[in-house]
Amino acid sequence: MEIRHFVTFKKVIETGSFTQAAENLGYTQSTVTSHIQALEEHLGGPLFDRMGRKVGLTDIGKKLLPYTQEILDTYEKIESITSEEKDIRGTIKIAAPESLTVYRLEPILREYRKKFPHVSIRLSNATCGDNKKAILNGSADIAFVMLPRFEDSDLVILPLINEPIVLVGSPDCSLNSLAKSYENQKLSECLITNEKEASYRRIFEEFLRDRGIEPSNIMELWSIEAIKRSVMSGLGIAYLPLVAVQDEVEEGKLKIIPCEADVKQLYSQVLYHKNKWISPALSSFIDITLKHTRDRACEETTC
Repeated sequence: MEIRHFVTFKKVIETGSFTQAAENLGYTQSTVTSHIQALEEHLGGPLFDRMGRKVGLTDIGKKLLPYTQEILDTYEKIESITSEEKDIRGTIKIAAPESLTVYRLEPILREYRKKFPHVSIRLSNATCGDNKKAILNGSADIAFVMLPRFEDSDLVILPLINEPIVLVGSPDCSLNSLAKSYENQKLSECLITNEKEASYRRIFEEFLRDRGIEPSNIMELWSIEAIKRSVMSGLGIAYLPLVAVQDEVEEGKLKIIPCEADVKQLYSQVLYHKNKWISPALSSFIDITLKHTRDRACEETTC
């Protein structure tokens, strides 16, 4: 067994297929197959169940996974033994929702890239639930989520900043407030929103259901920018993080619609697995993230 065999095994798990693993690693598919076969021959059993184009772990594969992570973490530690801060190298895999990627991560990533140009950054966007799963299955080193405060015995969770969520419409929108008088009524406005698993969509739809409020229609779009443009054009209303609409509200392109909603408070939070080895590259990224959070909190309190 060789280190590259374990790297390939982990990549197949992350991508869900031999083909995607080969593309990610720059191998032919036959090379990926031979690496997995080498492990299977050594262990005496299959690591994957083939289910069409996707693969799933067998019991042997599930038992091998935590040891694989330990081996790869140890290998990374060895690689970094002689690293100094100015020469930190490696790769960090970051998972984040679109909202935090666009409106929170940009200054963090800019500073990090300037200080550590030799570190490769892999950034993936998905829902907060999927980003949490990415930490638990090892496909991401660190994840950003926008959720109510929560605890998980397998995770280290660092709360960053309170993220107000607001209901917005175009300046000409006839809805001026979503008050108790709207209970058990149907709104004339269309609710423009993102994917069903988005945390703030779930929370707002729960609020509407509890009060018997029904939007005239629901329009799902692929990005916050597309949602904002649709709302500004008068197509409907949207429930979005304040940080995502602050500029448009100040410019008069959107208006905040007061909403008597007793909804759960959301926070941007960063998390990683409690058993994850914190490499110099990852440690530096966490430090910069927390520094930016402190600086922003200081700005908001005019300290």
